[in-house]
Amino acid sequence: MADYQPGACNIGAAERRKRYRTGVASFAAAALLVVAVLLVDAPAFWLLATVLPLFGGFLGVMQARAGFCVGFAMAGVYDVSDAGGRRRVAPESGQRADRKRAIVLPLQALAAATACALGVYAVGAVAL
Repeated sequence: MADYQPGACNIGAAERRKRYRTGVASFAAAALLVVAVLLVDAPAFWLLATVLPLFGGFLGVMQARAGFCVGFAMAGVYDVSDAGGRRRVAPESGQRADRKRAIVLPLQALAAATACALGVYAVGAVAL
């Protein structure tokens, strides 16, 4: 079992698994979107819409790997247990550290999703 560490770790193994599943499902949605655009011969610019599911995919996987949930951080809670059981983050300094990290992870996920979506568009524009 992991221990809560402000700004570093606010979820345990059970919550990490949930985020991995969400991330994988989001990546699958991005792949389905690409297939749909190619099958219906839609304009290539629709491939840029993959940025949304890619963002969800990257955010889910990044949270799972980091052991850190952005939503929990913003709500001021943590759950490092295997059975589930959210607890409040007591010290103000812990909440502050969590919220700082909660800003960084989505920005990293957005950067990765944007780069990938642009790559998908570039390849798709040639294919279409």
